[in-house]
Amino acid sequence: MNKIFNYILNRILGVANRYKNILDTHPSTKFLPNFLIIANRQSGRQIYKVKIGENCLLGVVINLEASTAQVTIGDRVFIGNSTIISKTSVFFGNDILVAWGVTFYDHDSHSLDFNLRDGDIKQTYADYINEKGNFLKNKNWDVVNSKPIVINNHVWIGAEAFILKGVTIGEGAIVGARSVVTKDVPPYSIVAGNPARVVKYLK
Repeated sequence: MNKIFNYILNRILGVANRYKNILDTHPSTKFLPNFLIIANRQSGRQIYKVKIGENCLLGVVINLEASTAQVTIGDRVFIGNSTIISKTSVFFGNDILVAWGVTFYDHDSHSLDFNLRDGDIKQTYADYINEKGNFLKNKNWDVVNSKPIVINNHVWIGAEAFILKGVTIGEGAIVGARSVVTKDVPPYSIVAGNPARVVKYLK
């Protein structure tokens, strides 16, 4: 039902109008029916947290989880039915191919300290009750580790891969399906596995 509702909104309003305070996109870019931006749940008017270049085709759900979140997508980028979760920054260069079911996650969500995680649970519950379902309204992001993700030009990321915080994927690299990428990927290499390791270098 949510997918149908989202599709109808995108068709009636147009993606650019629907997210006019959040999204800055070139008119040549096209959006698949499942494209969605979940704006950060803190209060305040949002201005261009998502920037998209020319001739892209996007079917991604973008979660802006804090007021600091920024997602930048270059030119000629295809992203299938995937997910971007950002507190800090997720950057895509040009000529990038991302398959279906890929997740980009630029933070840890919670602290390693269980006392702080316990506080997260209580605050999330309280916000859900008191803030009309806005369960991240008062989340304490200061105790959450977060680092930018950078995807350079000509990268190909296989289905259901997981790209974690602080990772830079070098130009022309390939990430195998269902890989969990925890460290930088060298340019023109192929990585695979959990955790992802270099299995081959491209000429």
